[in-house]
Amino acid sequence: MKAETFLLKTFFVAAVLTCMLTLGAMVTTNPTHAAATLVASAR
Repeated sequence: MKAETFLLKTFFVAAVLTCMLTLGAMVTTNPTHAAATLVASAR
């Protein structure tokens, strides 16, 4: 396996894992708690 192919596959896996973590965080976050935290940090 060439080094370029390995790097591309590694970047793809990293991107997929990042998307899965972000989606999981958005799905499992309590919206009212998140809104209160955003309002408190904006003041």
